[in-house]
Formats: sequence, structure tokens, C-alpha cells
Amino acid sequence: MPTPTEIKFFRTLRDKKAREESGLFVAETPKVVSDMLAGGLRPEKLYVVHEALGKWQKQFPDLPLESVSSSALERLSFLKQAHEISAVFNMPQKKSFEQQKITLVLDDISDPGNMGTIIRTAHWFGTQNIVCTENCVDVYNPKVVQSTMGSLCKVNVFAMNPTNIAALLSEKTQILGAYMDGENFSTVVFEFPLAIIIGSEANGIQNLANMVQQKVSIFPANIADSPESLNASVATAIILNRLSN
Repeated sequence: MPTPTEIKFFRTLRDKKAREESGLFVAETPKVVSDMLAGGLRPEKLYVVHEALGKWQKQFPDLPLESVSSSALERLSFLKQAHEISAVFNMPQKKSFEQQKITLVLDDISDPGNMGTIIRTAHWFGTQNIVCTENCVDVYNPKVVQSTMGSLCKVNVFAMNPTNIAALLSEKTQILGAYMDGENFSTVVFEFPLAIIIGSEANGIQNLANMVQQKVSIFPANIADSPESLNASVATAIILNRLSN
């Protein structure tokens, strides 16, 4: 059973500072934890409810599994309802940026659900590199981790000062920015390598506006009767779908 000290430490990992100081983060539910393990991430501790311990020991005999009661798992979990397993993982070693065909650049995305969905979407469409401004929500935030559904270990995410992001990209890179008043994205002629900048939910592209070479927009089917805007993760999915085909 986890000690009170272990439970207290686990709970501190909700905070970015504690995660950065320890180099650890939390992942929960069988699907997310299994995908993190399959992605090669190294667990520090896996807390499994008594009833499911045998299953996990059979599948992962060499991992640091600890059997806990349902009530103990509830005290550990960041979820509204704990589900079988809560794990503490070591953050993967940071990789060097190597530009690919498409680079996704995020300017101050603050909503954890949006960030997690964007990471999962990038994985779906084979976009390997995501570059975030420093004010984006931390990708190891528990809500982000949960929203990625395991895709976090399949995509390279780089958090950087906005002033340094342009230097990552080659001079031949076509840099598009998603705006409300840009050219219809469905008609844009694009070349690779390409970077697409997605702005924050509230303010759009702010810090990286000077990087944008061409503004693009996703036009609604009925301009006279449409919502005010698209969710950042939905817009990302639409754009990556076209860029990937």
C-alpha cells in the first residue's frame, strides 16, 4: 500500500514545478498506461488495484507494480473516478529537433483538452514534431496526458521561447498561420517543408505573428450562418488532414 508520504508526493505531480523538479509525471487508466509502456517510457511506480494485479504482473512481470485498494487508488488519482491503475513515469530524454515534412507550431494553447487532442491528432496524421511557445499548457499536465490517449510518447514536443522558434526551421520552409481572415485553406497551394501555426483559443496568433508568411482560414459551408470560430484542436485536425493527403 502507498504510504501517506507517497500519496502526498503523487499528488504534487499535478503541479508543473514539481514535475520539472522530479522529472516525473502521472498517467492513468489501462489504455493510457499500456500505450506509454509500449512507447518505451520508463515507469517509476505503477499502482494497481488488488483485483487487477495478477493481470498486470502476467503482462509486465519486470515492472515496479504495487497492489493497492480501490480507496487508496481514489486518493491517488486525479480522475473523477480512478480506473484500475495510476502510474508515475519518468519524462523521456529530450530529443534534438530534426525538421520533417510538416512542423506544427502552437502559440499559447492553454486548454489541456485542446493540447492533448492536438497531440493525438498529430500522431494520427503522422506529424512528428510539435513546437510550443513557453506559455502553452505543459504537455505533462495530467489532463493533457489523459487527453493524448498514449500519443504523447509518439510525438516530439518542444517548448521554446518564441524568439527562438523561427531559427529551428530551414529557410525554404513555407510558414502558414491559421487566422479568421486568411485565404481559403482549401485553395492554398503549399510546398514542403511546411510549418503551420495555430493560435490560442482566445487570442489567435500573437507571439509568432511575425513568422507568418501567409494567412489561411478554414471557410464554413455557409458563411451567412456559421459559428464564430472553430476549436483549436478541430482546426488543427482539418488542416493536418489536407496537408497529409
